[in-house]
Amino acid sequence: MQTSSLWTGRWGVFASAFFLMLAPMLIWALASPLGSVPDEPSHAIRAAAVVRAESVSHQWAEHPSLTSAKVPRYIAQLRDRTCFAFRPQVSAACVTLPSGNPNEIVLTGTSAANNGPLFYALVGLPTLFLSGDVAVYAMRFVNAILTAALLAGVFMQVSLSSRSRWTMAAGALAATPMVFFLGGSINPNAVEAASAALLFVTLVGILRSPSTRGILWERCVTVVIAVALLLSTRSISLLWLLAGIVAALVFSDRSVLRVLVRRPAAWIALAGSTAVAFFALVWFASPPLLREVPLDGAGTSPAAAFVSTLARSFDFSSSFVGIFGWEDTPSPSFTILIIGSAALLVVFAALIWGTGRARWVALGFGVLLLLIPPITQAIVVSHLGYIWQGRYMLAIFLCLLISCGMAMDESSDGRPLLGRSRLALIVGVSLVGLGQFASMESTLRRYMVGDHGAIQSMILNPDWQPPFGLAVLSFAMIVWAAAAVTVIVRRLSSVQPIG
Repeated sequence: MQTSSLWTGRWGVFASAFFLMLAPMLIWALASPLGSVPDEPSHAIRAAAVVRAESVSHQWAEHPSLTSAKVPRYIAQLRDRTCFAFRPQVSAACVTLPSGNPNEIVLTGTSAANNGPLFYALVGLPTLFLSGDVAVYAMRFVNAILTAALLAGVFMQVSLSSRSRWTMAAGALAATPMVFFLGGSINPNAVEAASAALLFVTLVGILRSPSTRGILWERCVTVVIAVALLLSTRSISLLWLLAGIVAALVFSDRSVLRVLVRRPAAWIALAGSTAVAFFALVWFASPPLLREVPLDGAGTSPAAAFVSTLARSFDFSSSFVGIFGWEDTPSPSFTILIIGSAALLVVFAALIWGTGRARWVALGFGVLLLLIPPITQAIVVSHLGYIWQGRYMLAIFLCLLISCGMAMDESSDGRPLLGRSRLALIVGVSLVGLGQFASMESTLRRYMVGDHGAIQSMILNPDWQPPFGLAVLSFAMIVWAAAAVTVIVRRLSSVQPIG
């Protein structure tokens, strides 16, 4: 099958985008040592407990800052496999093999008990029929499949628009190494971001232009699925839901709204989403009572926390590109420069040359991206300290870039890119692909020989090896990057109707 034919029809877009999104997440899932993702042991414990009908948790007497959970020993022992966390000079070879019966059910604790149960029920499924490291990797794969499907849905919905070149480009750019890293882990951040983006673009499609009954039903079902997965993550997802709805309403056309009120699909989507939101609101409003463990900065005044967090906005933004491990392994400067510059270029181009309501939506998402971290930090700093991490805003980052693409498409003439324009596209997309590869290689180096280890040692005498080895994973990432660059350039160079 030729590459260009992969983009024929909306379900063709979904299929090709799904595999292009899934492949790097699976590679990252193998490249990252087990337990090397922020709070991954807690999320794995939560998933294994929920899938065993233990969705409601209570304070763990041994550690009152955690909730108790009964899970297989191999899941509980993930906590003992993080000797490299916050120590970038230490390779993953420091991990010792766990002892005891791996399948014995033991009592342990998790910090993720307040998160919704749906995500964890899905990710925890492999633990019911697999065991040991194989089960943990399978949990990562389930998260990767969920995230890839949600992102593929974004591209599918965008492709239904009459002009979608720059929205497609912005969506591809938004799939940063950090998104792929989190997608290939046991952590709800990637699903949260992808489902927020899918909800936003699907609502825009419903409210902005008339749909055939078949596509309307598809979109309405998609909305309910996106809302359910979004609200199954963290409590702040309620804010992402509100932001997505308000942004989509800005795009709404009154004539379309008059048609929608007569369509059963729209009412079913509204009822289903409302029910899910109500359940989530009740769930998040009743968190387990735990002993708070303040971090650095506890007792700081809210005003001081607001100012200091606002001043760190650009520091947090590097997390959108990639800060791996336990926030101790940044992307190479090259990757941050290339992808960060491209993202800023998209934002400035949308605000300067974009037209229509999409430009105002992009501006709104930009304001949220800037203000939510300092406001949130100011609220919690007195009793929790400085807790904010840049990856918490990935959902708004994706929506921002996508809305910028929409603004650019509204002002675009839709003509094919030729000559120097096409060459610039090829160079830009290729550099982003190279940045993706560089991020994984630098992270592998950190875990194989430590971040100061020699590249020669990483290749010839590593302290730790990922499954299948360095050569196989590196080759797989190169092949993926080449395929992704080819497909994206072909799709963006010419404009063709999608149906």
